[in-house]
Amino acid sequence: MPRGYEWAVYQCDDDSVFALSVDSDYALQPQRGWGSAEGLGLVPMPRGWAARYVVGIEPEGRHHRAIVSSLLADLWTGERTDFDIVDTDGQLQTCIVYKRVQERVGRRP
Repeated sequence: MPRGYEWAVYQCDDDSVFALSVDSDYALQPQRGWGSAEGLGLVPMPRGWAARYVVGIEPEGRHHRAIVSSLLADLWTGERTDFDIVDTDGQLQTCIVYKRVQERVGRRP
C-alpha cells in the first residue's frame, strides 16, 4: 500500500463537495467510497467542520475511526460492516463497525 496523504472528494449530506486530505492507504479501500480530488479545483473542507465516520473495533480490542466519503459509501449504508487499518507494526487489522457518527458542519462558506 502507498504511504502519505492525498486529496479526495468528500460529499456533504446536502450534496456540496469539498477536498479532504485522506491517508493514501485508506483512500484505496472501496467501502470508504473515496475518489481523487486531483484536478477538480475543489476547496478544502472548512475548519471546524467534522466529516462523518464509522467506529470499529479490531480483534485486539482497540477502537478506530474511518471517515466515510458520502452517504452512498458501503460503510455508511451498511452494505459493508468492516474496514481495514494499518496498526503500529504496519500490519493490516480488520475492524468491525459498531457505530456511525454524522458529520458536523458550521455555517456555509
